[in-house]
Amino acid sequence: MKLWYKKSSLFILAGISYLVGQYFRGVWFLGSSIPNVCGHAEAGGIPFCNSPYSDTFGTPLIVLGQTLAIVALILLLANESAFRKWLHFSYWYVPVATILSFMMYPVHTPLGGEVSISQGVYLFGRPYVLITGGIVILYILKFLKRQLRERRLRTK
Repeated sequence: MKLWYKKSSLFILAGISYLVGQYFRGVWFLGSSIPNVCGHAEAGGIPFCNSPYSDTFGTPLIVLGQTLAIVALILLLANESAFRKWLHFSYWYVPVATILSFMMYPVHTPLGGEVSISQGVYLFGRPYVLITGGIVILYILKFLKRQLRERRLRTK
């Protein structure tokens, strides 16, 4: 499979994650004929979505889709070796971050509130984006250094 197809498949995965998250969030489907997960409720005669999956599936999948889209944009600058290094990093980071997110969240606060699992997706998504950017920058610098070395050897 060519590198361009691999990179574009990441955009597709980000879009699917975002759209599935929007479906489970349920807000877009108020009053539509599309079967949805929205428990219709009314407050003061105004309908709103009372989705039981908003914090468990909806918002985390939306955040995951946004994170993957940013990572895919960064990976557009990556060459083959940087992409392979990123795949190796993702092979270990994504499962560990997923397991830790499900183990740590939801957290009940002393004030009676609850910190949802979407905060775990944010917590592990930010370093994922930063490390991806670091990998790509590192391999761009390696490529430029090799080009400069080859240019110096040709001029001698």
